[in-house]
Amino acid sequence: MKTKSRWSVRLGLPEWAKHTYERSPEDPLQLLGSARRGMQNGALAKLEGKFVLVVGDHVTPLSHADNKDIAALMARAAPVDQTPLFQPAPMRTAPPVVVVIKRRRVPAPH
Repeated sequence: MKTKSRWSVRLGLPEWAKHTYERSPEDPLQLLGSARRGMQNGALAKLEGKFVLVVGDHVTPLSHADNKDIAALMARAAPVDQTPLFQPAPMRTAPPVVVVIKRRRVPAPH
C-alpha cells in the first residue's frame, strides 16, 4: 500500500539560509523558507508564479501536484518570525586558574 508523502514547509530567512544565499533584488527568485518531503529538501522559492526548490545555485522545478500541495500549505502557514540569525552572547570572563601544589615532606634520617 503506497501512502502519499507530505510536504513540510517552514517559512523565514533562517530556514532558506540553510540551503542557499541571498539573491539580488532584481533576481526573479523570491525566497520564502524551506520545504522537505522525504529525502527531497531545500530552500522554497517562487519563480514565475510556481514553487521551486533551491540548493545553492541549483533550482529544481516542482510538479503541478506538488505546487498545489505547497500552495495549500502556504495558505495555512503561520506568519514569519523575523528573528535574526545570530545573536551574540554577552561576554563573560572566566575566573582565574588557581593551582595548588602540596609541599613534600622528606622525613629526616634517624
